Amino acid sequence: MNIALISIHIKQSPQAMPLAAAMLKSSLDSSEELRGAVESSLFDFYSDQNSEQIAREILSSSPDLVGFSVYLWNRDVVDEVATIIKKRAQHITLFAGGAEATANPFNLLESGLFGFIVKGEGEEAIVSVMTSLLAGNKLESFRGVLVKDDSKNLSIQSAFIADLESVPSPFLTGVIALEKYDGVLWELSRGCPFKCAFCFESRGVASVRRFSLERIKAELELFEKEGVVQVFVLDATFNYDKKRAKEILRMIQEISPSIHFIFEVRTEFIDRELAQLFASINCSLQIGLQSSDVSVLANVNRAMDIKKFREKIAILNHYGVVFGLDLIYGLPQDSFGGFQASIDFALRLQPNNLDVFPLSVFPGTALFDSADTFKMNYMKETPYTVLSTPEFSVQDMHKSRELANALNLFYNQGRAVGWLFMILETVKLSPSEFLGHFSEWLKIESRKEPLLELQIQFMQEVFAKQNRAKLSRPMADIIRYNHSLSSSLDAGFSEIKRDAIDGTTILQYGQGTHLLQLHFELDDLLRIGEVTLVDFVKYARQQTNEVVVFNNGGVVAVQPLDREWIAFLKAVDGRRSLSQIFQSLRIEKSGESDEFISFCLESGILI
Repeated sequence: MNIALISIHIKQSPQAMPLAAAMLKSSLDSSEELRGAVESSLFDFYSDQNSEQIAREILSSSPDLVGFSVYLWNRDVVDEVATIIKKRAQHITLFAGGAEATANPFNLLESGLFGFIVKGEGEEAIVSVMTSLLAGNKLESFRGVLVKDDSKNLSIQSAFIADLESVPSPFLTGVIALEKYDGVLWELSRGCPFKCAFCFESRGVASVRRFSLERIKAELELFEKEGVVQVFVLDATFNYDKKRAKEILRMIQEISPSIHFIFEVRTEFIDRELAQLFASINCSLQIGLQSSDVSVLANVNRAMDIKKFREKIAILNHYGVVFGLDLIYGLPQDSFGGFQASIDFALRLQPNNLDVFPLSVFPGTALFDSADTFKMNYMKETPYTVLSTPEFSVQDMHKSRELANALNLFYNQGRAVGWLFMILETVKLSPSEFLGHFSEWLKIESRKEPLLELQIQFMQEVFAKQNRAKLSRPMADIIRYNHSLSSSLDAGFSEIKRDAIDGTTILQYGQGTHLLQLHFELDDLLRIGEVTLVDFVKYARQQTNEVVVFNNGGVVAVQPLDREWIAFLKAVDGRRSLSQIFQSLRIEKSGESDEFISFCLESGILI
């Protein structure tokens, strides 16, 4: 029998890896009972692809069964593709698994498209299904599997794998070809000990089960060997077991120090040793704050000590750990004013990013069960988003969405963490007020300038309205400087080996190279923060100051240069030879020029 396992991702991204489908394939391939009798294949698609094309490609593999990983973001596309397949090949059995299938299985079964649904952890369940079908048995519902003819059987529980070591690794078995993907989704454990009402993660499954450290080490060694660049750790709370978390971080430090890891953590399990370990590797953390109002959090079964939360974040900041925070708007008994207060609280902690989402009431969650109690009005189909509550009107939800979009643009995409508070302390605005003004400013006219220029223009207008226009120039320098650092870091290091350099050589900038003209001495500008902008302009002398920002082996560096060498770098255009540039600038070839060119090539300024 031929099984096609289908993953339809949101978009092409480092997180677009078919881990769930690959786990099923690993289990099918490793089953001695099914060996030689079942062949499974992985298919990757994206939600913006044409459903007709997706269906055609699936059908071209002549499958007997087609399984879909179904999530909020792809449910509509899955329905379209499944409908096309069913019309053209009725003999094919379709089935579905994934978060949406687990949370809302009967909705999928009632569509009439799917022969069965895999509910919960499907690795063992899919092997049992295939074993039964190969034996010629009629498939019946059992734990983890609901069949089409039994769509009202509410007693069917989700599949649960007690011993995760029984699940083969899709990496170590070679099911996932790592070179095909820009990032890796990595499971270290399953389950969640917490009972957040809006989350499906721990509903009915209180235990946390863990993959062995031996397996984790072997996978890490494989990631390093295959040149993996970034890894998204899927554990709901990576640091719940602090001792184990520290062991894994030391393992990463030893085996794969260059890979970037993203962890979900909770602040209550952070201590200084853990923060130091996070700081010692290439990683970033994401922390679910959700709200700064403890009474609102209590409504969704979350607890937080505001003072301790601040203290734990201060530890991360002390050790220079990169972290982001999450907020949710539309929570029961929250308000637009409460959401603004949460933004202010979160941004004052200076996270690297602040991700904001509307609340969704997912079927199968505790919040779904209590939605009527809180009189919540929400979408009854995917993505189940809250439309309004008694305290959060439709208009408030709209305003929150606009504020969240402005925050994402100005703060997250605009990399404003390093300098936003220099502006806020000067103009005496809260973060939410400032971002609210930015949201309204964007509406005034169509603004098509690059984001960096939009940030600077808005800053200038805010300062001008408060008669502080003279502060704009140093603030613009700071914004441009920080933008250059971020851009250079993102671009990475350009390493091109050259056997020889002569007058005919044509050079160009390394991908992380930026020439930056400042109006003040860089050393003086970097003191802003220690002194206020207002005090800075009292003593600082304006003076054109040009520097080159570049990525030197993954580390961003800034180098002031003499005018002659700045002029040379400005003349490098990827078209003219060294001799032509030297001649146009009247630079004599010398030991000094050779030394400068060598420096530029070794450091990645030029390639």
